[in-house]
Amino acid sequence: MLVSFRSAWTALSLRATVAYLGAVVGYLVLFSLLRLRLALFSLVVFPGTFFHELSHWAAGVLFGGHPKGLRLLPKRSGTQMVLGSVECTNLRWYNGVFIGLAPLSLLPIALALMVWRLGLAPGLHAAEAGWAYLVACLAYAAIPSRQDLQIVAISRWMLIGIVVLTGLAWFWLR
Repeated sequence: MLVSFRSAWTALSLRATVAYLGAVVGYLVLFSLLRLRLALFSLVVFPGTFFHELSHWAAGVLFGGHPKGLRLLPKRSGTQMVLGSVECTNLRWYNGVFIGLAPLSLLPIALALMVWRLGLAPGLHAAEAGWAYLVACLAYAAIPSRQDLQIVAISRWMLIGIVVLTGLAWFWLR
């Protein structure tokens, strides 16, 4: 009896995981399609924009970037739409990589949120669609923008050092 219950639970978990991932991917495709309609796009991805900019602001505080302004409303910049921004007054070689790549910290948060929701054995209903939407927003917001990568370029030697030290640590500790 225990074996059949375990296999049924595994099948249920697998189906729920596939359904959840399908919903998240569906939202991500929707976000990509909406990029052509900037006003609607900025409204739909606003939760992700909020967390993206908040991650920059938090990294600016933690790593001495002295964040001065946090803007969450979209603004046209030439032919592009800037969804949000954080201005840091102390970007240096030692903190640019952490501030610029801060949105990558949203990926483990999105994954943890999805695992948490799947651990509750959710049914397929509107509330779960909302949770899947939030997971998709976090995953989408984790992608560094072109401006973020320009900030990372300020501390490219720090980034190279981190990569080399991580590689050495991995080599020695395995």
